[in-house]
Amino acid sequence: AMKSGQRRLILLNVPSPIKYLHSNLPNKSKLGLYFNPYGQVLDLIDDCIACGIDKLIEEKGGLVWEPEQFEALKEHVRAELGDSVVEIAQQVETILTTAFSISKKLKGRVDLSMAFALSDIKAQVEGLIFKGFATECGWKRLPDILRYMRAIERRMEKLPIDPNKDRLHMIKVESVMNDYKELLNKIPKGIAVPENVKEVRWMVEELRVSFFAQQLGTPYPVSDKRVKNAIDAC
Repeated sequence: AMKSGQRRLILLNVPSPIKYLHSNLPNKSKLGLYFNPYGQVLDLIDDCIACGIDKLIEEKGGLVWEPEQFEALKEHVRAELGDSVVEIAQQVETILTTAFSISKKLKGRVDLSMAFALSDIKAQVEGLIFKGFATECGWKRLPDILRYMRAIERRMEKLPIDPNKDRLHMIKVESVMNDYKELLNKIPKGIAVPENVKEVRWMVEELRVSFFAQQLGTPYPVSDKRVKNAIDAC
């Protein structure tokens, strides 16, 4: 809440980057097309702006409490926000383009042997891309989200060749997800999800990459056992 409050305060005090975004983002119409299932294009642009402000706040060392510090932060944001938002919007566009082509492949007639995998993929995409996803996941995660989308594409290529192998991997992912949901349920209502618990959620995404698209690589070694150990340690 403090973060969003400071973000709003900065936005009130700097010129809007929307005009800059319009002139520097060649495919802004695509953003709207690909974001269609999740909300309006203006929601998406607001999301990119908020995500850009968070990035600049973090670069300056985080939230500030003194008027002079706020002035310095505001000037930093004023100078850099346009370029930051364009860079984030370009990443978001690539993510949405990939998600759009995945969603297209999920439609139409489905072989029964692949139905479970495809509904799992649909749920995975919805868990990663939603209204406000760039700000919620944060600018550092955007390249990871693109890698998760690419991993889904690889999985879909392999799926018809060996649906059984896919199912065995999926059973392991489901088992880990059930443990993770139990962990989330233990957090009292109204309490923010602790960082170490959030990290487990991203470990599950990395587990999927290691199972379904190993060639894309993960930033650290991951297995279902490692994820379960991380859950036990929370």
